[in-house]
Amino acid sequence: MRKVASLPMLPGVYVFKGAGGRVLYVGKAKRLDQRVRSHFQSPDLIGPRQVALVSNVRDLDFIAVDSEGDALHLEATLVREHQPPYNIRLKDDKRYPYIRVSWQEPYPRMSLVRRIERDGGRYFGPYTEVKALRELLRMTQTIFPMRSCQDIDAHIAARRECLDVHIGRCTGPCIARQTQEEYRAMVDQFCDFLVGRREEVVRRLQQFQKDAAARREYERAGRIRDQVRGIESILARQRVVDLSGSEADVIGVARQGEAACAVIFKIRERRVVSRDVRWLQGAGKTDEAELLRAFLTLYYTRAEQVPACVLVEVEPAEAKLLEQVLSASASSGVRVRTPRGTSERALVRNARRNAALLLGRESEDGERERPLSRNEFDEALELQRELGLPTLPRRIRAFDVSTIQGRHTVASMVTFRDGSPFKGEYRRFRIESVAGQDDFASMSEAVGRHAARVQEGEIEPADLIVIDGGVGQLEAARRAASGTPLERVPFIGLAKRLEEIFLPGRHDSLLLPRRSPAVKLLMRIRDEAHRFAVGYHRLVRTKAARASALDKVPGLGPKRRALLLQKFGSLERIRRQPLDSIASVPGIGVRMAERILREIGTANGVNA
Repeated sequence: MRKVASLPMLPGVYVFKGAGGRVLYVGKAKRLDQRVRSHFQSPDLIGPRQVALVSNVRDLDFIAVDSEGDALHLEATLVREHQPPYNIRLKDDKRYPYIRVSWQEPYPRMSLVRRIERDGGRYFGPYTEVKALRELLRMTQTIFPMRSCQDIDAHIAARRECLDVHIGRCTGPCIARQTQEEYRAMVDQFCDFLVGRREEVVRRLQQFQKDAAARREYERAGRIRDQVRGIESILARQRVVDLSGSEADVIGVARQGEAACAVIFKIRERRVVSRDVRWLQGAGKTDEAELLRAFLTLYYTRAEQVPACVLVEVEPAEAKLLEQVLSASASSGVRVRTPRGTSERALVRNARRNAALLLGRESEDGERERPLSRNEFDEALELQRELGLPTLPRRIRAFDVSTIQGRHTVASMVTFRDGSPFKGEYRRFRIESVAGQDDFASMSEAVGRHAARVQEGEIEPADLIVIDGGVGQLEAARRAASGTPLERVPFIGLAKRLEEIFLPGRHDSLLLPRRSPAVKLLMRIRDEAHRFAVGYHRLVRTKAARASALDKVPGLGPKRRALLLQKFGSLERIRRQPLDSIASVPGIGVRMAERILREIGTANGVNA
């Protein structure tokens, strides 16, 4: 192609076109002449995908720019616009909603839109999970009661408020219940809340509350107090993570064939405030570093907010250039790096695992060995979200202790895989080291014995361990697991009365709705552990009741004891038999019969 020979030695973007002028591929280059020639090498060097691309090229266009960073920006813009089949590209996100705040108006209004306009408003999003967006707006509607009316001037002129004022969903600026300055301050706090500066909003509101109380504006101070409590209740539900900085996006990417899925955990003030999901096409056999470069460029070059740190599992291609471009977009320094330390690595793995699960749900070719059903996935994912687990809990174990007044104490362990009993990993324990009634010590022994088997490699550790009981049982179990591989497994306690969930390190319990899929899963597992423990306890108790008194008869061995029980059925029936009837049992005789009746007929010999 003659155009290739005339390309300039400048940075820029080149466009391969096919029949009818269709855009096939958009690429960026530090030097256009060298990069475009690299596509037309020997087929052995460029691979089958590039061979297919080159064979369909009918025309070539290019745009020279001032720097490689400008080329990266332009490449992302053209890929979004033309969706070339040979590029890695994001699926069209026009269907995803944004939150728009009409900041240019005297009394800003919040609304949901599908497109960003350059109209002076503030935009937040896009929100790829509409259900989570609705939940967010439901929670914030009473904390930040902004107006929803489209024509506030008409309400001001009529001096008449709308229904929202009466039901607490608007502060009534149209009838001067709130000054313009106070209303805009509240809207500004809402915007800060959306971008993740939630603890800062709380501190600011607390100061406003003190100032209002000092001025004896007690009604206003009360409203601000309610705002603070609402935000704190949301913060309490958000998982706190250990990062080297307070702000980051954690990205995990999974792929299958041409498709790929990216999950982004948005962490602000060390809290996971939201999750974003994006789908990519054209991944093919692109290596992971290039896939990440393409995704980060497409995702962040049009983002409204870019965090100070982006955590990825592997370093993307052209990472330094990417940092320069993102820093320019954010007007501040942006680092793109791999995780440091156990906590950050766990976050990135968690993001990737979520992406893989979502990709598995979307896939229809059934290539995975054991795909999760929709219910299994929803139960496990909700449990992971509510408990802040580092991994999806596909293998869950539960422990329970059964005893009556400290006698014949036993414990059970059951395992569920993907929401169903896995009886090959059921275990039962005779508690041997505990005298009397001590549920904590009994639980400690059972978990400790299981931990030893995990350490020896006899059984695989679970993703989550459920302890039947409250804080005492939970802490006893965790102490037993200390110093073993089981120490790294999350533990929770589940109390029966209110289905309260106890988490290590938290003084208050977590109470989820009974209809929650996560609670239903935990209850199924806990109830199965209880059934298994009670069944074993009943078996042990029955055996003891049958044999304990006969065990004390001198000279009476297990075979003759078995013959007696076989003939008469129970210890009580043996007591009621005459001497000659007992003596008639083979191997017993008169002297042994007298000894038996003497032993089991005394009060001290009776087993309660």
